[in-house]
Amino acid sequence: MNEMTTALRLTTPAKGGGLRGAIAFEWTKLWSVRSTWWSLAAGVLLCAVFAAVIGMSVEASEKNGFDVARPAPHLAAQGIMLVQLAVLVMATLATTAEYANGSIRATLRGVPVRGRMLLAKTAVVAAVAAAAGTVFCVLGTLVTAVFAGEHGAYTAGELAAAAFGTGVYLALIAVLVIGTGTVFRSAAGTITTIIMVLLVLPELVKVTGVGWLETAGEYTPSVAGAVLMTRAGEPYGGGTALPVLLLWAAAAVAGGWAALRARDA
Repeated sequence: MNEMTTALRLTTPAKGGGLRGAIAFEWTKLWSVRSTWWSLAAGVLLCAVFAAVIGMSVEASEKNGFDVARPAPHLAAQGIMLVQLAVLVMATLATTAEYANGSIRATLRGVPVRGRMLLAKTAVVAAVAAAAGTVFCVLGTLVTAVFAGEHGAYTAGELAAAAFGTGVYLALIAVLVIGTGTVFRSAAGTITTIIMVLLVLPELVKVTGVGWLETAGEYTPSVAGAVLMTRAGEPYGGGTALPVLLLWAAAAVAGGWAALRARDA
């Protein structure tokens, strides 16, 4: 018997039901499986490693005459664009594992209102992703600053803004994953699709040479996330980046909700 099924049999929604009970149910399930802990631990480790590499590359580039001085939180954001894969895996397994092992039936018996179940799962995973993003940003900044030296000097305000932006970005990426996972019901399909959207699509459109495609590529989640984490002014500001991410997340959840209503467990 796998761990997700065991967790479901040992857990029931909190007394009183409703959304609060559904959230408690999803919270317990998420932390009852090893994949959540392993994903987040891997994210912390990768964050430290990437931050060290980025910091050392900044120091080396400066010695070669390049102007690389940037606040350490902004430098660390480069590594977080890869570390986000740990959150992607966590959110994917939180959704698709139930379909793979059949425990989605137990989930829907515990929370029979499907919209409430999806909302609770989304809220829980997004909250954990937001906390993880904040930790990744702070850790990445501290490690980068050590290796980059004076070239990564930053203020407390810059760190706070970057940590907030990173938390919001990863929370909305988790929502995007939950919606996509509910549509595909497959870990492979979900991870492949999200990686294509986050990492492949923005680079692919750049090499087409087609103006409108290049412009459209600027509104992919990872580009908007980079703006949100670094407060960059290009290709647009944070006031545009947040709505872009919200639209992607809302579209994914709407698709997941439609699939959840249309299909049997």
